[in-house]
Amino acid sequence: RNRVLIQELSSPPPGSNDLYFPTKHSQSFITQCMACLWKQHWSYWRNPPYTATRFFFTTFTALMFGAIFWNLGMK
Repeated sequence: RNRVLIQELSSPPPGSNDLYFPTKHSQSFITQCMACLWKQHWSYWRNPPYTATRFFFTTFTALMFGAIFWNLGMK
């Protein structure tokens, strides 16, 4: 029964026109990029363990570089 329904709905009705879209994409390239960046922004901030890990790793790295190059410019 489902296969018959799928077959019936897969072909357009007789006398119908082909689909036509004036552009290849629904949105411009810039709009698509902005949408992707917006989704990435929310995905980033909705993952607290990842954000906390990055914060602590950045702090640790900054302290390590600070300790390595401490007073190096004074010589």
